Amino acid sequence: MRYIVVMALVAGLCGQAAAQSKSKKPQPPRPMPKFLSFSDGSLDGSTTYLIDGVLKLTFLGSQVTGASIDVCYPTSPLSRRVDRLAIPLQVDGASVSGAGVSSAGSQATVSIKRTGSKDSQDLNGVLKVPGHTIGISATGLEFSEEDPAAPPPDSTAAEASEDESDKPVVDPSALSVTTKLSNVVDLVKLARSEGARVDPASLIPGCVDLRSGSSSISIDVDPSRSTAFLGKVKNLAGVSAAEFRQVADKTQLVRVKAKPSDADLIAALGRAMQKAIPDASIVSSGKDAGRDEIRLSVTRKVPYLSALGAQEALSLRATTWQDTQDKSISYVQIRSLDAKLVDSGKEQVFSRGRIDPEGEEDVATSDLDTSAAQQATTAALASDLHGEAWTDNAWVSK
Repeated sequence: MRYIVVMALVAGLCGQAAAQSKSKKPQPPRPMPKFLSFSDGSLDGSTTYLIDGVLKLTFLGSQVTGASIDVCYPTSPLSRRVDRLAIPLQVDGASVSGAGVSSAGSQATVSIKRTGSKDSQDLNGVLKVPGHTIGISATGLEFSEEDPAAPPPDSTAAEASEDESDKPVVDPSALSVTTKLSNVVDLVKLARSEGARVDPASLIPGCVDLRSGSSSISIDVDPSRSTAFLGKVKNLAGVSAAEFRQVADKTQLVRVKAKPSDADLIAALGRAMQKAIPDASIVSSGKDAGRDEIRLSVTRKVPYLSALGAQEALSLRATTWQDTQDKSISYVQIRSLDAKLVDSGKEQVFSRGRIDPEGEEDVATSDLDTSAAQQATTAALASDLHGEAWTDNAWVSK
């Protein structure tokens, strides 16, 4: 009897398993997007131009069922500006094609043919816009399952560190603003009305800007007015983020307990330069009110250059501000120390910089190692102001 019961249970379980296996149907293949990133192209059949393109192909098994393109390309042989075309494409075997309107409003058509294997793809095609033809030619491309044109994930704010070397110093004279491309004009108008200075390099949108629809603009402003200016920027339409930047190189800083007056800072900078740079003579000093910068002009006589009728002309720019969080701390930043050889007499013999064999003027030439001189001046200034300089990842009293 026990044997019969056991066999009945086994038979029942087997029947359930068989029924379950019959009820499970094979899942149909799901669409799988894959991406080909390419960068080689030409403009009007001339010299190769770098472009930034991503071809998206949607696979269903081994068949391509859909395609789209996101490509940035030069607008003119004489311009650094790029335009962007992001449109769906029609699939015809190994070829894709389509038409649409670019970010700048130009009518565009594109056709591309794929060749190669699953491990190595070649692209050959053409993109046409009014007045220009952009050739597309790329070899040895590999498929990616991640979209290279997708915006990067938002970075999370780092936790505050107790390590002194990791603590940033906020520069209230330097702003970073993210705004919609359509609102850049409004931001520049505000900066102009407030006497701020916009980095022109950030005004030419690149492919990342066109894909995100926004641009990151760098602005310098008088630290004494920067907080009020930041508030006005944040209230502008299209602005999604605005904040003070951090000092990239803390070795340019002197940390002091009290912010020096303009007159005291000018005098201290003069003493520091003459201590750090032998034979330096102050020619002029003062404050550029528009930029809230202290400026010193200095000459330096170099014995072996004197016979040539040459001397060095140095210029130094410095700013000072109170810490945005700890009001008991202030900073002085030596923003730049530049040097060049100039004539010591009235006759102008020397060019502003070195001339290369092809006649192109290069960077200004000087005997002074400006990087070493700037570090020495910073250390001397810290000593003169009874402050601290950033040395070996720590604030050190001088």
